[in-house]
Amino acid sequence: METLMTTTFAIHRQWESALHESPEVRDTVASLKIVVGRDVITRNEDEWAQTVRDEVRVSAYPLALWLASSWWRLRWEPLPKAVPDRSWRMAHELVAAGYGYVWPRMVFASDGEVVNVWAVPSRPDSRAVVRYLTHSCHAVSALDFERTVDEFINGVLARLDAAGIGRTALHDLWREITEERREASLTVQRRLEALLGFDPDESPEGLLTAFESLIPRAGLSALDEIAPVCASANPAGMLKQVLCAADAEGLKGRIALPRETIDSATTLPEPGWRKGRELARRLRRSLGLNGAAVPDGVLCGLLGLATERAMDLQGAARPVLAMAVREKAGEELKFVLRRRNRHGRRFELARFLCDYVIAGEADHWLPVSDAKTSRQRTQRAFAAEFLCPVEALEAFMAGDFSMDAVEEAAERFEVGPAAVQAQLVNNRLLPSQVLTEYGGGVDLPYFHLPPQVDT
Repeated sequence: METLMTTTFAIHRQWESALHESPEVRDTVASLKIVVGRDVITRNEDEWAQTVRDEVRVSAYPLALWLASSWWRLRWEPLPKAVPDRSWRMAHELVAAGYGYVWPRMVFASDGEVVNVWAVPSRPDSRAVVRYLTHSCHAVSALDFERTVDEFINGVLARLDAAGIGRTALHDLWREITEERREASLTVQRRLEALLGFDPDESPEGLLTAFESLIPRAGLSALDEIAPVCASANPAGMLKQVLCAADAEGLKGRIALPRETIDSATTLPEPGWRKGRELARRLRRSLGLNGAAVPDGVLCGLLGLATERAMDLQGAARPVLAMAVREKAGEELKFVLRRRNRHGRRFELARFLCDYVIAGEADHWLPVSDAKTSRQRTQRAFAAEFLCPVEALEAFMAGDFSMDAVEEAAERFEVGPAAVQAQLVNNRLLPSQVLTEYGGGVDLPYFHLPPQVDT
């Protein structure tokens, strides 16, 4: 289910006294309250005090140190396609702040535009003295996330300085991160590392150089979409596969959209999924489709592709991602297609229409992938609404959201049943629980999976 962006993300602290631990931990003990939207993430039941309260007594230093050490990955790295490995979880789960404190079960994952934040209550069988109570899911703008984290870390540093503790690991790390954020070239490197799933300076030798050398050919924003595709145990091998896709023969076409659709792109709403949905609605109106399904001929015609070739589901080895490449000669594009079933192919072709409009002119590659970035989410929202408009879908189903009705609607709009279900969930006509595939709904992150997942 698509979440609305919240404007509230805050970490409140009230300093308290303590007697034990190392100086930096002891002198930053506080009553801490974390708020996202209207939800108090730190609301907890304290077994010793026999109370329920919004604040929890912890040291702010471990939290600040974890936020700083994970800063680049928290800011840029998306939720992976598969259940995350230990490295991802250590960088994105608040419990990794450690130091012996009981932290909320809270997860952060960026799509570049927003930082999605989830929290779940402590397990019912938890024996911890503090048990957290809040179940929450929000999308925080990336800039608001940055401001809150910056303010919190700077506040902890000010507390340390006031206590006469002027040199800690946090001081050194935050100074380094601040300098990297000021330097454009370092920011690019750190962002790419994070998108590839690496901590700073931990990527394999030569990998960043290989990516940076592609900036003139592909475009920097395009590489931000390609890096998550390469985030794997063998990123260099995945990059080679991406290059093979870019060099493949492909299909030559030329996207031709109504001028009013392209001109209106600057007025599209945020966040990305709203942008994609509104762009699809404007294009449907321009084409006079009303509530009708989009014929293959119309879809392929918008891309300048012959229908029989674009819908040919046979072909060479399946590439690691789909891609349109802007050819040097004018407006011509080369399309490298990935999906090998009819409904998937139609959805993929529709996503190219969206990316053509929203991509910057410097992007020579237009990637279409399974990555959970804002740009890919915008494409998916566009394709869903363009091929299966929710108003027409709701009218057709007339309140019957059974699986039989879903399959009939899928046949009616020439999409897969999963696309129909996603439209119903994202428009709040069905609960997100119907999307059982991992990551299917933004309020169903991996920690709702069975407990055999490595924790």
